[in-house]
Amino acid sequence: MRRMRWPRDALVAVSHHFLSQYQDLRCSEDVKQSVVVTMGTFQDLVAEKCAEYFERFRRQTFVTPKSYLSFIDGYRIIYAEKIAHVGTLAERMKTGLCKLMEAEQSVSQLSEELVVKEQELAVASQRADEVLQEVTAKAQAAEKVKQQVQKVKDKAQLIVDEIEADKTAAESKLEAAKPALQAAEAALQDSITGEVVELLAPYLDMDDYNMESAKRICGNVAGLCSWTQAMADFFAINKEVLPLKANLALQEARLVVAQAELAKAQEQLDAKQQELDAVQALYDAAMREKQDLEDDAQACRRKMANATALIDGLGGEKVRWTDSSAGFQTQIKHLVGDVLLSTGFLSYAGPFNQEYRSLLLELWKKEMEEKLIPFSPDLNVIGLLVDNATVSEWNLQGLPSDDLSIQNGIVVTKASRYPLLIDPQGQGKTWIQNRERDQQLQVRTY
Repeated sequence: MRRMRWPRDALVAVSHHFLSQYQDLRCSEDVKQSVVVTMGTFQDLVAEKCAEYFERFRRQTFVTPKSYLSFIDGYRIIYAEKIAHVGTLAERMKTGLCKLMEAEQSVSQLSEELVVKEQELAVASQRADEVLQEVTAKAQAAEKVKQQVQKVKDKAQLIVDEIEADKTAAESKLEAAKPALQAAEAALQDSITGEVVELLAPYLDMDDYNMESAKRICGNVAGLCSWTQAMADFFAINKEVLPLKANLALQEARLVVAQAELAKAQEQLDAKQQELDAVQALYDAAMREKQDLEDDAQACRRKMANATALIDGLGGEKVRWTDSSAGFQTQIKHLVGDVLLSTGFLSYAGPFNQEYRSLLLELWKKEMEEKLIPFSPDLNVIGLLVDNATVSEWNLQGLPSDDLSIQNGIVVTKASRYPLLIDPQGQGKTWIQNRERDQQLQVRTY
């Protein structure tokens, strides 16, 4: 039974239908249209090689509409996976480069800021030194005045203490003489002089000149005896008390003067202390400003040192990252053609031997060059469709490490349809059994 091939126009119409609304392709509209046309060419080329392959090796293989639809669908799926993967790597690299650029700009900006901060710090230091000199001068002046005032204060205090002592002694004597003075004052109706006391002295010295004798001899004159005796006692006591009173008044006057001098000295001392406190406050404020600027400048230095260390540490990486970033952009540009080749291989190359697989890839590359579809000149289909770790795992599971076997493994795991394995040596069977052991693969023999 002869299978009818789809005409080229029909193939192009089908690919256009499925790709016209596909917005993920990172290419120009012209390249996209070339991809649509080239998909139909791929199908036609494979159909021609199927006939040729049968003529040479008597192995029948076909391409069908289902093959073509699988090819288109696979292209969209694999391209979406690869563009997402490469896009993520490119974005990470771009982010790293941006961080390095930010660090470089930060160092430049911090350097400029540090110059300004150093200038401000120099001005603040000079201002603080000037204020310190003023504080020192005023402190010395205040100390000098303080010492002078302290001498006056100490002298005044000594006088105050002396006066207080004299006043206390006088008050003590007055207090002691107070009862006798009160008794004498109570008995007297007149004042008495020293002459009168001298005249009375011979009588007062007589043994029988007393109240008892006067009452016994003549009771009427007993009061006169008592009066004269009281006059003599009052004069004696008052003679001693009057100087004490006078001295007390004098000391109280001196005390007032001394206390006034002491208060004046204290006022001068307080004024100087206030002046010194005001200058000290200015100095403290200047030192705080200086310290704040120093802390700010030190923080700026630390930031600049950290950024510089980052730049120095990643200096070599910047070149590599820049090259890698450019490489990712090139890879994204080539991905439209790389995926076309890889998907064509995955959809059509399975039934062919290594010779015809390579032949198909060369024919496809030539067609893509003519249609100006970008692709990687050194494209390795295996590297695009599977990573090295997976290949190593397959080898451990029993799959041979030659390219043909790896390609077969890719077809088995990546193709959208179940493959038929022609496996005379049983290597493929062994690999599949080992690979699917954990999934409880069941083997049937017919």
